[in-house]
Parts: sequence; C-alpha cells; structure tokens
Amino acid sequence: MNRRSTPKVASLGDLRGLTAGIQSGNTSDFVAKRLLAEGAIANIKYYPYHGIATALDDLEAGRIGLVIKLHPVISWLVKDRPALAVAIEVPTHEKLGIAFAKQNEALCEAVNGVLAMLREDGEFARLQARWFPRAASV
Repeated sequence: MNRRSTPKVASLGDLRGLTAGIQSGNTSDFVAKRLLAEGAIANIKYYPYHGIATALDDLEAGRIGLVIKLHPVISWLVKDRPALAVAIEVPTHEKLGIAFAKQNEALCEAVNGVLAMLREDGEFARLQARWFPRAASV
C-alpha cells in the first residue's frame, strides 16, 4: 500500500475502489481475481513478469491502489521504499521451495546440508528475523 494515499488500509474491506497491480502469470492473479469477483477491489492492472518495479513505481505515484505479491517477496521489495508498506497479509496456503533438476542430486544434498547447518547454529532464524520479521514471530 501507499502510506500517503491510503494510510488507513488495514483490512480487505478498505480496498474497495482500488486497482490492484499484479504480475502476469503470477499466482497472485488467483487472489486478485477472487477479490475482484467479491467486489473487494475495483480492477486489476497487469504488469509483465519482469515489471514488478514498474508496478511499485505506479503504486508510489498513485496510479494504482495496491500490489499483490507473495508476502516474503513483497516485504523485501518494499523495504527500501518508505512510501510503501505491507498492510494486509491474505492467507493463500502457498508453499515456497527450492527446485533442482532431478538428475542433480549432489546439488540438492549440498543445499539441504547447508540449510541444516544454518538451522543448527541459529543463523537461519537470524536471517528470517532480519528479512521476514513477521514470519519469524509467527
């Protein structure tokens, strides 16, 4: 959300009349279409998949009312944009993961080993708290 143009947004009901910006081909499209069908938002503006920065620029300029994106990603994208904030987290039950080519078992094992070490020494929790503070406290 844009802190200046929509400072009181705190729930889905506060989105009425706003246009949502989303990336074409993104899973956020399902959420946006549902919100549009329910009358929670007024419209959807699509951006190319590589155009998320343009969507955020349009949000800062007031050309759209909100951007819908996975919570960890949008939280990171707006961290250096003081005019923007994540106002609402909509549960979608999406799971994030790391994918590997099936034949590259060595890479998968190496990444899993590093992740296990990061968890054991507490670094994973520290990184999570730094980059995704709300997720770390949930």
